[in-house]
Amino acid sequence: MRTCDPRRLKDFANSEIGARPGNQATFNSAWNAMGDAAAGEATRETIGYLLYGPDDVPLGDRLHRLLAGTVPFAMTGFKEALLTRVLCVVRPERFLTILKYTTEAGGKREIARQVYGLELPAPESVDWTLGRLVLWSNDLLRSLTGEGFTHQQHAAAFLWWAKDQPG
Repeated sequence: MRTCDPRRLKDFANSEIGARPGNQATFNSAWNAMGDAAAGEATRETIGYLLYGPDDVPLGDRLHRLLAGTVPFAMTGFKEALLTRVLCVVRPERFLTILKYTTEAGGKREIARQVYGLELPAPESVDWTLGRLVLWSNDLLRSLTGEGFTHQQHAAAFLWWAKDQPG
């Protein structure tokens, strides 16, 4: 990542391989306005901050800071779906390829309700940050799906299928 061509980072953000991050118009507009070099560096810094530090800031809090835009170098438009996708690529044994906590199309919150009958909290109704909710709900769904799946992507595909099944 540190030395790849910046366009590979843009390609990653727009690819559907492994997980579908959805429309990345904000990210692409920001990228085009900044140019490859600056946008590539901002994307590298964003990913680096999420994955590697600082050590005294837990992953959920780093994720939240990037989502909230409170770190000055965060790449515009590189938000929840893309940040979660990075986690899926780097830690495929832990992270489900369900990239949003809550969304009309079905995030972790909606899947928990439709598949398991669990009502996960709305982000605005709890003191937890969205970053912590993203990690907690991922771990909860992983626990609920149990063993028997080839990998987390397989478990996520099952959950996507199960949410649309009647009763």
